[in-house]
Amino acid sequence: MTLGIDSFFPYQNLSISDLFFLLRPTGQSQRPILLEAIRSLKMIRIGKEKNPGLSINTKKKSDESKAKYFSFYQTNIKEIEDNSCNFDINFLIDQIKEECVYPTGYTDRQPDVKKWGGYDAKTYDYQTSLIGRISDLINTEVFNKLLGFQGAPKGCSSIVEGINKFITQNEEQVLRISFENIPSSFSVKEITANALASFLLNLARQGKFRTEPLILFVDEAHQFLNKNIKDEFFESQTLDAFDLIAKECRKYGLFLCLSTQMPRDIPAGTLSQMGTFLVHRLINELDKKAIESAASTANRSAISFLPILGEGEALLVGVDFPMPLLLKMSEPERKPVSTTPKLRAKLPK
Repeated sequence: MTLGIDSFFPYQNLSISDLFFLLRPTGQSQRPILLEAIRSLKMIRIGKEKNPGLSINTKKKSDESKAKYFSFYQTNIKEIEDNSCNFDINFLIDQIKEECVYPTGYTDRQPDVKKWGGYDAKTYDYQTSLIGRISDLINTEVFNKLLGFQGAPKGCSSIVEGINKFITQNEEQVLRISFENIPSSFSVKEITANALASFLLNLARQGKFRTEPLILFVDEAHQFLNKNIKDEFFESQTLDAFDLIAKECRKYGLFLCLSTQMPRDIPAGTLSQMGTFLVHRLINELDKKAIESAASTANRSAISFLPILGEGEALLVGVDFPMPLLLKMSEPERKPVSTTPKLRAKLPK
């Protein structure tokens, strides 16, 4: 399955943290408003499920009573605060404007804490950059085809349904998910990979893999692990789903296999959880130190042989092997085109 081409990851399966990674709201002025807007849109969705005839898409707060709102919130608090994005994101910008009100209303010029105040233009001005990012995200075709903001893209199937089918039917032994067509803007490639890992992590915690263990292979792992997302004020947030899988999911039956050319870019905590290493020729000192610090004491002396390994040779080291093993890989039947193109001088005629 190729994300963005024949499959998509429904944005409703993103966590609130994933959405925040995409939108990068600032801490003091934008995060609280964005959270309140999400809560309001979730309440609208729940209300429509209970009353199918309900036609509203945003919740008005200006000069409105707080009692009915908070009563509904307390009744449905578990579903509202479930950390999912199960709401209509197309009305998020409109709802943000509705959230820009004064916290206290007035009745005959007297404070009334039971009502919200009127529209607060200054608070809305603080949301300008956030609104721009939301608009860019949900109205860009490539992101819509990847995350389904406008509904299921034509010719695409849900990757979540594909994973659930793969897990339950056991018809296929391997499910390959390609990220090659995902753009790098908005850090959407790293965030989508982290969201998929979070989805599998939650399934593992629910006990889905105890009887049928699953191995998650991550190729070019340095592109997805040890990644931080920064907002416009350089506040950093860490994408740590793969790290959590490495640290806690063995007991749940979810195993992690990483492939990388740059082990120095893999978090030290993740590498320390790896029980087995298959290491090809390494020259960079930082790469060697990353493997050496993660390997057992008995295997550290073998790391000195890494720079002199030949083509197709590798060292197998791990907790289940009393001593390092030198392996020679058989040539594949289908040889990849991985040779370096030769430079040739073009002589003048």
